[in-house]
Amino acid sequence: MPESPDRAQVAEIEARATEFARQAGAILTRHFGTSLSVEYKDKNSSDPVTNVDKEVQEFLLNSISEHYPDHGVIGEEDADEEDSVAPDWVWVLDPLDGTKNFLSGLPMFSSSIGVLHRGVPVVGALYVSWPNQSSGFVMHARMGGGAFLEDETISVLQADEPHASQLATLPGVFSAIYRFRKPMRGKTGEVRTTGSIAFDMAMMAKGALQYSVTNAPQLWDAAGGVVLVREAGGAVMVGRSSGRRRLLSSGRLSWEPLDAFTPEWHSGVTSLSELRHWSAPLVTGSPGVVRYVTENLASRRSWRRRLIRAMRRPRRG
Repeated sequence: MPESPDRAQVAEIEARATEFARQAGAILTRHFGTSLSVEYKDKNSSDPVTNVDKEVQEFLLNSISEHYPDHGVIGEEDADEEDSVAPDWVWVLDPLDGTKNFLSGLPMFSSSIGVLHRGVPVVGALYVSWPNQSSGFVMHARMGGGAFLEDETISVLQADEPHASQLATLPGVFSAIYRFRKPMRGKTGEVRTTGSIAFDMAMMAKGALQYSVTNAPQLWDAAGGVVLVREAGGAVMVGRSSGRRRLLSSGRLSWEPLDAFTPEWHSGVTSLSELRHWSAPLVTGSPGVVRYVTENLASRRSWRRRLIRAMRRPRRG
């Protein structure tokens, strides 16, 4: 684990990230329900990006550059992949997670900011839409500082094992790739799919969900939410396979705590591209529930064929 950064510096960055997230939310709120310009990043027109995604990312890039010119930035809507050496501090941005929800008028979306220090997630700030607040709210956390919804301390739902009556989120392709073992029967819970991984992690941190299984989030989907969940007393486990961040082809998955988004950090060597291409299965929730779920979660032996079929389905926005 790389050496921890100065606490005062992390606290100052958290305060800045929280304000940036609030202003990003104001941009989203202003455009929600209006006519938008839409482009697609894939040939199947399943991965949309709007003028709002781009506007929020531009605002965040300019704000970070003004206050932290020596920090690196990775954004979902980057036009070109940056392959330069990563500085010790890297901001990871998802300007609008839940684009399809946003386009459809469904108020379940988020703007996510995560800050990494030598690959370790140390600050998270998420703007979260909320139906009874026209401007939504901001959830924020820093390593060792606790997690907050605005100024209120939040906590994950505490339990030793999953419960049938509590909510959980699973990916739409879950049954194509995974299966639960016998001990999970009757304990899967009330399953929901929100359409936004960052929104899921925010709801986990505030105790609305008991656990979440995420198949293959990108770095920007998870960087901010990981800090929130952990500082709210939760656990984040990542699936590993033979030293690579991929699914196992056998029936058993290998899970370990997600401490960093790089297996090893080498200042002056590790690249932004290496960080940008991170992707791995995650299970989040209270420590007891996460342990129970991961012990009873297996990949299907026929996952390759099923995965190909599943990946042809439209992605969540």
